[in-house]
Amino acid sequence: MYREESDKDLLLVSVFSFLTVSLWIFFELVKTTKTPTIQSRTQQIIQPLNTEIDTGILDILETRMKKNTE
Repeated sequence: MYREESDKDLLLVSVFSFLTVSLWIFFELVKTTKTPTIQSRTQQIIQPLNTEIDTGILDILETRMKKNTE
């Protein structure tokens, strides 16, 4: 008889723990999806990098190196 009551108590604790953890995860996911990852001010400050190579400067450096080696 004692074991039967113990099993019921263990089952209740397990079910309530599962529900609590499930709700906790659900609400954390909802909170995460609703909050923006980057603030609007930060988005305004960030600008894309210019990936083009300035060949004019490379030409100037090349002519300087030629002058120095002569």
